[in-house]
Amino acid sequence: MAEGESRIVWTLNLERRYPYGDISPDPERLEPVGFPPPWPDRPWTYANFIASRNGVVAWKRRGPHDDPVRAVAGGDPKRPGRRADVQLMRYLRAHAEAVAVGAQTLRDQPELVGTLSQAGSDLGARLERFRLEHGLPRVPRQVIYTRSGALDIDARMFNIPGVEVVVVTTGHGARHLRGLGCEAKGVRLLVAGEDTLGARELRHAHELLFRDLGVRYLDCEGGETILEALRAADLVDEIFVTTSDVVIDPSQHEEVKRLDPTPGARLIGEGRVAADPGYVFRRWRLHER
Repeated sequence: MAEGESRIVWTLNLERRYPYGDISPDPERLEPVGFPPPWPDRPWTYANFIASRNGVVAWKRRGPHDDPVRAVAGGDPKRPGRRADVQLMRYLRAHAEAVAVGAQTLRDQPELVGTLSQAGSDLGARLERFRLEHGLPRVPRQVIYTRSGALDIDARMFNIPGVEVVVVTTGHGARHLRGLGCEAKGVRLLVAGEDTLGARELRHAHELLFRDLGVRYLDCEGGETILEALRAADLVDEIFVTTSDVVIDPSQHEEVKRLDPTPGARLIGEGRVAADPGYVFRRWRLHER
């Protein structure tokens, strides 16, 4: 497949502020993506996820091979639309000082690390160079939200040299994680509250990420539980949604999840891949800046 066959052409693009310049690090594969400046006291926070044509984003997994994302994406990683989705995800990571996920996402995907590399492609190297040229670390910090601290510190994320991990948790969760020896692995614990991670605690955590760690742009990759919690706390500023042409039968799965980005949101971006028009890429702005 030629590189340009998986390029998203944004026919609607209402965000023309480019903090890292208006030329993308790989013009053949990526159009530039712009962002407003961060807030005075917290990061500009954007999320991204993929949904089926009928709005399904996840369900309770029956096992390690029951992957909702793969199913929603159509199961073919070589499909131009899916390649474009992965490239966009990597590019969004490249703009952020930190990439965030919830604890359940890490439990479901213990090999997950929000880095920039892409199998069989030099895109990761180009994105790392892009970051270094703009004064950012080679890879983003990894942020995990967990109230209880129930994490497997043998997961890959905690054991890669050069990857900094920050855990947003409670006092109870921090004590549990210290008992597991996470600080010996270089993990930074950010205690946002004593017993819970409600809206006030999450806002405090984002203020600490901004003030103490210099996180100006935060990329939240889910799952749906933490994304809903951040939205309830009014901390999600915009959402990038990839919609595939796959229809998921909810009756075949348990605890099916849907996420609707549109309430209170303004559509500021829409694009497609010419070689695979069944995929649609949209950008929904929740807060104006």
